Amino acid sequence: MSEFTYSSPQSALEALLARIAPNATESVALVDAAGRVLAESIVADRDSPPCDVSAMDGFAVRAEDCGKEPLPIVGAPRIGVAPPPLAPRAALRIVTGAALPPGADAVVRHEDAHVEGDTMRAWIAIRPGTSIRRRGENLRAGSPVIPAGTIINPAVAGALATFGIARPLVHRSVRIAVMTSGDEIVSVESSPHEWHIRNSNGPALKAMFDGLPFVSPADARHVEDDEQSLREAVRESLERSDALVLTGGVSMGERDFIPSVLHSLGVEVLFHRLPQRPGKPILAGIAPRGQPVLALPGNPVSVLVTARRFVVPTLRRVAGVPTPEHVSAVTLEEADDAPIPLWWHRPVRLIGVGRGSLVAGRGSGDIASAARSDGFVEIPPNSSGAGPWPFLPWTA
Repeated sequence: MSEFTYSSPQSALEALLARIAPNATESVALVDAAGRVLAESIVADRDSPPCDVSAMDGFAVRAEDCGKEPLPIVGAPRIGVAPPPLAPRAALRIVTGAALPPGADAVVRHEDAHVEGDTMRAWIAIRPGTSIRRRGENLRAGSPVIPAGTIINPAVAGALATFGIARPLVHRSVRIAVMTSGDEIVSVESSPHEWHIRNSNGPALKAMFDGLPFVSPADARHVEDDEQSLREAVRESLERSDALVLTGGVSMGERDFIPSVLHSLGVEVLFHRLPQRPGKPILAGIAPRGQPVLALPGNPVSVLVTARRFVVPTLRRVAGVPTPEHVSAVTLEEADDAPIPLWWHRPVRLIGVGRGSLVAGRGSGDIASAARSDGFVEIPPNSSGAGPWPFLPWTA
């Protein structure tokens, strides 16, 4: 019988995601919605374009009038107002995006027209529809525009504005609590003794999570390896967060209190230990109010790998993103052909599109080597070679 509940990182992650419900929803002003996740599907409230418009700067004409005598230029209506009808055998100046005047069926581009005084003549053959964007050619009213679960980026924000969504319904931003532990850990500002270690996990996790647009700035704190202190800190964090991430104290040491603390607080453990390197001792569970809890090993490279592999997808699900993250593939320039019987996450430096080089390191405590990498590849058990292998960058 296997010592692991799940045989792969992906199967464990899928089991965790299946237990997570998205955050509640709220309506926010569009100008404040960047990075939030739509909780409603958007349909077009009107045709796009809403009428026939000019695709170019030039002259609105009747195509049948072109190629004969020069046409008098009888006006230059401003964009944004109802255009006057176009008289037969005449031309109106028009700008890109302006509504086509009644009676016009083509636009002559400036560069295709010879202008002399108050007249113009087309240099090329003009047919009905030339340089015109027809009403509804982009979308018809009632057509789907953006599905629920879409992260609001600049293009999405522009589309929401176009179709009159002044206050989109979005999922609430994810409040995440990050808790590091360990009696040997001291603050970054300190002058440590040789038996101390500066806290690299807290800043690393904040850098990873604060870069996600749908996550509020992480609430980070450090707790010593004391069971009662840890229990109270976890209890407080669960009261005010949508997700809790812990580092350290999750393995099998005498002072690894995290598993027992979580059990005492009613956290349902979905898995503890996975067949992977680094990050084998990882624990994931669901708190009584439904929040995901992920307890990561304490070594800094293990923290980086497990946070990127498990925590980031978890936060996406809490934020309301229903689709999996796209994972690219990287082919290694120099494979070392050293398979192990575990899923192996190996730091890689990118050296081109889809190409990477393994970064040599001294194990899961070597944060300096990880800092020289751009992310990591995931290699299946007992596999070796150049790949291509799935690749996850440190920055999601």
